[in-house]
Order: sequence, then structure tokens, then C-alpha cells
Amino acid sequence: MVGKVFDRMESVRPVATKTELRIIDGIRRMDRNSLIYMSITELSGVLDVAEATVLRFCRKLDYRGFQDFKLNLSQELGETEKETSSTARRVADEMTDAILETYKQINYEECLEIARKIVASRRVCAFAVGASSVATLEMRFRLLRAGIILDAATDSHIQSIAAANFDERDFLVLVSISGSTKDILHVAEIARSVGATILVITNYNKSPLARYADYLLLSSKKEAANDGGSLSATVAQAYVVDVLCNAVYEVLGIEGTERRMKASDAVAEKAI
Repeated sequence: MVGKVFDRMESVRPVATKTELRIIDGIRRMDRNSLIYMSITELSGVLDVAEATVLRFCRKLDYRGFQDFKLNLSQELGETEKETSSTARRVADEMTDAILETYKQINYEECLEIARKIVASRRVCAFAVGASSVATLEMRFRLLRAGIILDAATDSHIQSIAAANFDERDFLVLVSISGSTKDILHVAEIARSVGATILVITNYNKSPLARYADYLLLSSKKEAANDGGSLSATVAQAYVVDVLCNAVYEVLGIEGTERRMKASDAVAEKAI
């Protein structure tokens, strides 16, 4: 999992148990500067949960334990305080953080492996719903310039029909911030049943959607539960797509460069 402490906690909210939701809400109400000085016994007492439950929760966030959780929180609190008086600056900071947190966990060698699979596939599709569709449409445009025709349908019925006609020669990209969107999970189930290769781009590696992934790329969650569709989350997804498309270009080599030149020539006369 990627992202800062409170971003990670919001990432697990869609799949959290009732006890874990109590931990998340309880910690969010606490003074963060006091939290970093508390022992696990003190925190479990305040939250009225067992110490073992707090420990499991920290590990669910991909921290080694409670001390690792506190260490990361302390480091974040020690960072230079960002300017909050300017809305424009705050939005810029959120987008920058989203990209940087995502960059920290990108494995480019894995992206190259995925790119080789995409290039070798009979058919490539990228499906999402809601704000995540922005990333799939961007992927369609970027790969089209490299001569790869990608279907980025946003209608859930069309997505399901397309997936039903896949086989082991086809490659499917599924994009979901939460990884728990019903429509996308349904498409993943269909695609898995017919043997298609699935790449999942999501913010949570333990989400229901991630279980269907042959390949998994993580983006950093930069939105609260009541802020669905925030542009910073979309920017993080677009960054992952951009890195992956650059990997495809690299795999194609000279052929890819020639294809992009043809694409540029095809639209050159449309400019004034």
C-alpha cells in the first residue's frame, strides 16, 4: 500500500470491519501530536479495542507494527508545513503529493513486463467507471498513437459483453480507486472465467478487485471518503497510465517511434 498514514486509513475504509472503522474514526478525532507519544496499550484503551486488534490494523496498513505506524506519522508531522491560505497552492500540493507517493512504489521493470504482454495481446481493453474512466480514456489515446487500438468503453453493459468474448489471448486493464466497485468486479469475474490476462490499477492491494489481478499497479489515494472523484486521485491514476504507456513505447522501439510519427502527420494539417 502507498500513501501517507491518514491516506492509507481512508484507503481501507471501504473494506474495513466494524472494529477497524471504530479505530479509523477514533484516530481521526485524536490530536495527532498526542498520538505519536501514546503506547499501544494507551491507544487501545482510548479506542476500547484489544491491543492485538490495533496491531493487526497497523499491519493491514502495511506497517510492520504500531511503532512503525507512529514513526511514519511522526515523520509526516515533522515535514515542512504546507501553505494552506492559498486554495490554488493547496490543490497543487495535493496533486504533487499524489504523484510522488505513487512514484515511490512504481517498479518500471514490472511495467516493461506488462508492456510486452500488451504488445503481444490480440486485443486490449481498459475499463473503469466514474472518475477512473479519465485514466482509461487517456490510455486509449496514448496507445492509439503507438498503433495499438484499445477499447475504453465506459458503459458497464458494454464492458461485461466485451469481457465475455475475451480469451487467453486478450489483455484487460481495470482501473478503480477503491477496488470495490460492483460493476468493475463483475467485469473482472467474467474476464477471469474466460482466461484473459488482467492488470488492476487501484489504491489498495487488499481490495476485492486486486484478487483478480495477474498484474497489480498501485496509485496513491488522495481523497477522503466524502470526497469521491477528487482530481488528485485521478492524477495519480493518470501518472501510472503514463508510465505504462511509456513502457509500451520502449518495448515497441523504432516501430513505435515510426507509428507515433504517422499519428502526428495525420493530425498536423488540423492545426491552424
